[in-house]
Amino acid sequence: MKKIINIVFMLLASLFLTTACSDDNDNIRPGLYIESEFVETYPGDTVLINGTVSNFAGIASVRLTCNAWGIDKRIDLADHNPKVFNYEYQLAVPDTATFEQTMDIVVSDKNGLGNSKVVLFKFLPDMTSPVVINAPASQVSIDFNTSAGSATWNPELIVSDDRALDYARIQIPSAGIDEHIQLSGRTATVSCPVSLNGTGSYPAIITVADKSGNKTVLHTELVSMLHEDEDPIQDYAQMYVVDASENPDDYIDGYYRYMDRMGEYQYQGRFYAPRDNAGILFTPDRTLTADLYGASPYAAGKLLNKNGYVVPVIIAKKGYYGVWIDLQNHKVSTWPLDIADEACTEPLWMSGTGFGFADWGSSDQMTKTSTYRYEVETTINGSYTGNRQYYFYTSGWQRVFRADTEGNWWFESADGSCIIFKTNYSGSVKVTFDTAAPWATIKKNK
Repeated sequence: MKKIINIVFMLLASLFLTTACSDDNDNIRPGLYIESEFVETYPGDTVLINGTVSNFAGIASVRLTCNAWGIDKRIDLADHNPKVFNYEYQLAVPDTATFEQTMDIVVSDKNGLGNSKVVLFKFLPDMTSPVVINAPASQVSIDFNTSAGSATWNPELIVSDDRALDYARIQIPSAGIDEHIQLSGRTATVSCPVSLNGTGSYPAIITVADKSGNKTVLHTELVSMLHEDEDPIQDYAQMYVVDASENPDDYIDGYYRYMDRMGEYQYQGRFYAPRDNAGILFTPDRTLTADLYGASPYAAGKLLNKNGYVVPVIIAKKGYYGVWIDLQNHKVSTWPLDIADEACTEPLWMSGTGFGFADWGSSDQMTKTSTYRYEVETTINGSYTGNRQYYFYTSGWQRVFRADTEGNWWFESADGSCIIFKTNYSGSVKVTFDTAAPWATIKKNK
C-alpha cells in the first residue's frame, strides 16, 4: 500500500513540475536574432534582412518597419505558430532614400509577448567608376567620303555602372565637336554619329560619368583618310592568328593558331605574346601567301585584307590575350586573358608516335620556362611513314592534355583524340606546351 502511495505522489509531483515549467516558458519573451544590425547601402540597392526568431509558446508574427522609406512588412504566423522561424526580407532601397535610417523588427508570440531590435542603415559611398565594355582602340580610322566632303564616326559604346549612369560626353576639340548624351540605368548604349570635315588626325576624348560623379575618361585618335582598297573578303569557316615575327617554315606544327567563327565575318581566338610589342597577322588558311589580314599602315585599329600592304597588329605587353576580329567592319581588338585557377603547373612529359623516343613512350621531363610554359627537345623520326600524333601528361597520367585531330583545339581529357599530322622533316625539334591557354608548337632546331 505504501509503495502505491509513493508512486501516486511521484506522478503528482511530476505533473506539478511539468505544469510549472510550461507556465514559466509561457512568460518568456521571444528570442530575436538579426544577421546584421548594421547595413551599408545606397538608393536603388537591394539588401537582404534576415535572421531567426524563437519561442516555446509559438511565434505569431514578425513585423519589419521603416517609416522613412515607406516599408511595413508583416509576416503572419498565427495559423501554425512555429517555435522557431527563419525570416528573410528582400528590401528595395528607394531611389529617393535618405540616410541614416533605421528599421524596427518586432516579433510577437501567441501569448502577446514581444521583443524588438533595430537595424541601422548607413550610406555606402560610390567609389566605382563606370565601365566602357567595348572601348575604342587607341587609333581609329575613318574613310573620308570625297563626294560628301566628310568622314563620319559613330562610336556605339556599351557602358555600365554598378549603380546608375548619368551621361556620356564626346569631345573632338580640333573639329569643334562637344556632344553630351544623357544616360540612365546601369547599362546603356551610346550611339552618337559625328562628322569630320577634312582628312587628318583628330584626337578625341570620351567621358562617361555616373550619378555619384565618378568618371571614366578614354582617349583615342581618329584618323580621317581617303578610302584604302583591299582584296575581296569572305565569311570564312575559320581564321588563324600568327606571330608576324616568326617564319611558318620553321614550324612542324602549331604555328597557325585557330580562331572560332563567332558570327558573320567575326572570329575569336587566343594568343600568347612572347614579348612586348609582339605583332600578329590573320589568315583564313594555313598559308601566308594568299589572303592576309593586318592593320592599315596609316591606322593601327583598321583591319584590312591586303597581302604585302598591311602591317602587323601590335600587342603592347607580353602575356596571354583574347583576340577578336570583324572582317566586314575592319575591326580588331585584344584583351588580357584571366588564367584559370586549375591551370596545370605540375611536371609534364610528352608522348606520341613518330618521334625519337619509343612510339607512345615518354620524352625527357619537360623544362618549365615560366609558370605555365614547358619545353623539351626531341627528334622527328624521318623513317616513320604513319600519321604522327602526340599529347602531354603529368606523373601517373593524373592529368592528360590532348588535341582534336586537326590540331585546332587543345583540351584536358584522360582519353580521346590526338592531333594527327604528317611531315617530311627529319631531325631535332623543340616542343613547347602552354597550360595557361592550352597550345603546343613543334619548331625545328637549327
